[in-house]
Formats: sequence, structure tokens, C-alpha cells
Amino acid sequence: MQNRADTRILQELVCAIAGKNTEAVVDILKDKKDVNEYKIAKKLEMTINQTRNILYKLYNEGIVSFTRKKDKQKGWYIYYWTFNTAKAIERFLEIKKMEIENLKHQLASRETKRFFSCQTCHIEFSEEIALHHDFICPECGQLLALTLKEDKINEIEVAIKKAKERLALAEQELEKIAKRKVKKEAREKAKKAKRRKKRKVKKVKKKARKKIKKEKRKKQKKRKKKKKK
Repeated sequence: MQNRADTRILQELVCAIAGKNTEAVVDILKDKKDVNEYKIAKKLEMTINQTRNILYKLYNEGIVSFTRKKDKQKGWYIYYWTFNTAKAIERFLEIKKMEIENLKHQLASRETKRFFSCQTCHIEFSEEIALHHDFICPECGQLLALTLKEDKINEIEVAIKKAKERLALAEQELEKIAKRKVKKEAREKAKKAKRRKKRKVKKVKKKARKKIKKEKRKKQKKRKKKKKK
């Protein structure tokens, strides 16, 4: 499968929900319908329970759905899974919007407050907590140093920029899906209209044939009557 933008977005989402090294689920399920859970487990090289654990996490987020069928030979139910790309991207947008808001709050906090960190433990404290500990690291006893505001602000601003880029990309992909859906619905509508027209023409022709046959029988009867006279 091509590593298109929507695939990368979906992989990022799946990893965020189900954990690291789960992005392969996207490659297995995307653009497919009712995939056997045992086939998914085999491709993931995981046990069926591990696979179900991942799928249930995605199901709880509403981005996959399933149907189940009873295996006549084995007697138990097998689940067949389908990936909903549109819902997945919508969920991705929700997560990214929350992430951006959280980063904005962090940025505002960094711009107005001071933070202190331990150079040994690499732990950061707000000014209130640092003051509470007399600016001494509670873990190692080292003196806390003032964190450079500019570095953290720059780091958060870069994170916001990246998140906004991902958000814009996801919005574009969702728009593409919506357009494809409209086109598909239009094609289906056109096909239905064509079938209705075909049935109507067929019905008219059938009616016309019946009328012709009826007229033919009438003429035959008239000729028979004339012969008798």
C-alpha cells in the first residue's frame, strides 16, 4: 500500500490509541471490509487475544466496527473487522485540536511564569513547588536552576506549528473523503435512475406487445367471423 497522507494520519492515530507498533493494523484493514480477526492476528504476528485487545481499543474510539459469525465446524464466534477511515480522521482532528489547545495553555504559562529544573535529575518544577523545596531538588539535593524561558517557548511554538500542519492535512483528507462519497452517491443515484428508466421502457414495450397481440387476436376473430358468413 502506498504511504499516502491519510495512511500516515491513520497510523499516527492508531498508535496514539492502541500503543506503539500497532500501525500495521491500518495496512491490514484500510479500504477492506469484514476482515477475519485470525487473519489480522497472523499478519500482526500476535496472539488472537493481543489482536483483540488492540481492536477493542480502536472500537471504543469508534474507528472500527465488527460483525460476528458462528463457525459451524468449531462452534464459536469469529469476528470480522472493518476500518472506518472517515470516523478515524474525525477522531484524529478532535485529538489534534485538544493537543493544540493544551500546547497553547502551556505556552501562556511559560510566558507568564518561571520554572526551575534539576540539571542532574532533569526534573522541572514550577516556581511555587521550587520555593516549597527551598530551590533544592527533593530527589538529589542539588540546587535548582532557572529554566531558560526562550528555549521552552520556542519548543512549544514548534510543536504547535507541527500540530496545526497535521490538523490542516487531516482536514484536507476528510474533505477528499467527503467529495468521493458525494461522487459515489451521485454514481449510484445515476445507476438507479438508469435502472428505473430501463424497467419503465421494458414495461412500456411489454404493454405495447400485449396491445399488439390483443389487436392481432381481434383481427383474427373478425376474419374467422367473415369466413363463417
